[in-house]
Amino acid sequence: MKTRRSMMLACASVLVASAFSAAPAVAAEKFRISLDTNPTHVRNRGVEVFADQLKKRVGDKLAIEIYPSGQLFRDRDIPKALRQGAVEMAVPGTWQLDGVAPIAALQSLPMFYGVEGPIVHKVMDGALGELMNKRFEEKMRVKVPGKWFDLGAQHFFASDSAINSYDDLKGRKIRYPGGTTNAARMTALGGTPILIPFPDLPGALNQGVVATVATTYESTWTSKLHEAGLKYSFEDTQYFGQYVPMIRSSWWDKQSKEIQNAILEAWDIAATAERANAADAQIAARDNLIKAGMKAVTVPADQRTAARKLLMKTQPELVEKLKIDKDVIDGAMKALKAAGVEL
Repeated sequence: MKTRRSMMLACASVLVASAFSAAPAVAAEKFRISLDTNPTHVRNRGVEVFADQLKKRVGDKLAIEIYPSGQLFRDRDIPKALRQGAVEMAVPGTWQLDGVAPIAALQSLPMFYGVEGPIVHKVMDGALGELMNKRFEEKMRVKVPGKWFDLGAQHFFASDSAINSYDDLKGRKIRYPGGTTNAARMTALGGTPILIPFPDLPGALNQGVVATVATTYESTWTSKLHEAGLKYSFEDTQYFGQYVPMIRSSWWDKQSKEIQNAILEAWDIAATAERANAADAQIAARDNLIKAGMKAVTVPADQRTAARKLLMKTQPELVEKLKIDKDVIDGAMKALKAAGVEL
C-alpha cells in the first residue's frame, strides 16, 4: 500500500512538473516602429541604433520590430495609427503633422526659409522645442522621448531641365511631401504643388506625373531617384527637415520606470549619433549624385535672403490659417533674429 501510494505521488509530481514545463513563457511585449523610408536611409539607420541600444538595456522584455519602406504605414497616416493603437512608435517628419498639431508647421514657415541646420538647432533645442513637444503630446496622445532626428536641407530637384534661377520654377508641377506651408511656398514661388508620398515618388517620376521634386540629397541618393530621372538640383535650403520621435501614450504609460528610462537613454544616444550621421550623409549623397552626373546650382545667400523676405509676405495668412499661437511665432522670430537671420 505504501509503495503504491508513493508511486501515485511520484506520478502526480511528474504530471505537475510537466504541466509547468509545458506552459508557454510570457511573451515579450511588442514594440513596433513604423518608418516609410528604406533601410539605408539615415533615419532608419538611426532607429536601428536606438533599437540596439534599447535591446542592451531591456533584453527580451520587449520584442522590438522595425518596419521600413511603409510596410505598416506611410508617415502621413501615422497620427491616426498611433491614436488607434495600430503601432507603438514612429518618427514622422514635422511636415506630416500640421493637420493634427498646427505647431508642427513652424519650421517650414517663410521665416525659416534658407536657414541652415546649426541655426535651426540653436533655435529649436531649447524652450521652443520643449513647448512643441508638449503640444504634440497633448494633441496626439504620444510621448516624445527626446531630441528630434535630422533629415537635412530640402532643395528642388528636376528631371526635365535645369533650374538655374527662381524664375525657372514658374509653371512647374512640383512634388511636395505634405504640409500646408510647403504647398504655399511652392505656390508663392510660381509652381503648382502636387502631394506625392515618398514611397510613390519613384513611380511618379518614371510615369511623368511630375518632373520637379522637393526633397533632400540623402533621400534622393538612398532611394535612387537619380535612376528614376532626377539629374538637376537647385540648392535653396527651403527648410531644414527634422523627424519627431513619437511613442503611443497608451503603451508608454503602462511601462515600468525601468523600461521608460531605458527608452529615454537609448533614444538620446541614437539621436546624438543620428544628427552627426545625417550631416555626413547629406554631404556624401550630394557628392555621390554629382559623380553620377547630377548638375547642382547653389543659390547664393543674398538671393535666399531676398526670397525669404518675399515669402514672409505670405506668413501672416499662413499663421492665421493654421492657427499657430502668436507667442510661438514671436518667440521663433526673436530667436532667429538673435541668430543673425534677416527677416
